[in-house]
Amino acid sequence: MPETVPHGDQPRPPWPTEAAADDTAEELSALDEQLIAQLVQRIRLARGHQLSRRAAGLPTTSLAQENAMLRRYAARLGDQGAGIALAILELSRPTAVPGAERL
Repeated sequence: MPETVPHGDQPRPPWPTEAAADDTAEELSALDEQLIAQLVQRIRLARGHQLSRRAAGLPTTSLAQENAMLRRYAARLGDQGAGIALAILELSRPTAVPGAERL
């Protein structure tokens, strides 16, 4: 079963040293960069998919696919996960992002 985000108070480790806190901050920054890169890749792929659907005479988006994505995110991340999914879907629409041609 996929890992889900824990809810509620979690045991906290002892206060870290400044060096450990810096290491954690660097690791978080690296993860943020990976997430952004993955999102840009997903947005490009989704936009290409939308163009292919339009060229085939189909609706640009598939509501069934979008709803399945929303359910996946909500199942793994809770209600806030659905919000993240909606934000990703919005980013994936070519007209939604100023400067979208850069992605």
